[in-house]
Amino acid sequence: MKYFIAIYLILYSGLAMSLTAPKPSDRITVAVSPSLPPYVFSDDDTGLQLQILKSAFKDQGVTNLDIIYMSNKRAGQSLEQMSVDIAMNYAGATNSAIYSSQSLLAYQNVAISLKKNNFKINSVYDLSGKSVVAFQNATEFLPAPFKALTTKLRSYEEVVYQAAQVDQLMKEWVDVVVLEKRVFLYYLQQYKATHPIQPITIHPIFPEAPRPAYFTSKVLQEIFDMGLAHIIENGEYSKIMAFDGSEYTQLVTPNSIE
Repeated sequence: MKYFIAIYLILYSGLAMSLTAPKPSDRITVAVSPSLPPYVFSDDDTGLQLQILKSAFKDQGVTNLDIIYMSNKRAGQSLEQMSVDIAMNYAGATNSAIYSSQSLLAYQNVAISLKKNNFKINSVYDLSGKSVVAFQNATEFLPAPFKALTTKLRSYEEVVYQAAQVDQLMKEWVDVVVLEKRVFLYYLQQYKATHPIQPITIHPIFPEAPRPAYFTSKVLQEIFDMGLAHIIENGEYSKIMAFDGSEYTQLVTPNSIE
């Protein structure tokens, strides 16, 4: 009898999966920040995160991804309202309707100042009294002490388009910018093509932040995780991640850029 029950459960779970798994004709909507190179390039739907997402799904036969660009805040709201299937950067809590995948990669958020200011920033508390510009929704993504500390800053602002952070720092309109390290290095490289740059110091005061994708479908999340595990195993993931910002490393000493 136990044998027949086991067979029934296997067949039932397979049937349930087939009833809810996406069909080839289904469009899967993905909410993504429009301004996050090298993780996302909106002009051609590429970048580290999108390539990993696409490759993991393609491995499982899912190719109809509809990439929709919006702010992180709006993406989170759209996910919670179930008006998109997937959000790439979500600061809210998972619940019975939102499912987190395995991490696609990890962000390294940092604080960055001009070297000539000789700021000693060894923890988030050393930002006190300074003017800071961070990425949008930073107080939700970064560890809790950062949100509490913003009340002790000389000024605090969050911006959607992170290229502006490089400009504000170089023009000395702000003491410190807070953003992801690869994102900063990408925009710095773009900025220096048309503007003079000043030496900077990178302060690694935040822990690495794993970046999963968030789903409104448990089945879709499980399909993605299977694909992600497979492309990691077969080496495709390593090929995608070979673009790791190494072309900028000639600019970088341990914690500073000349």
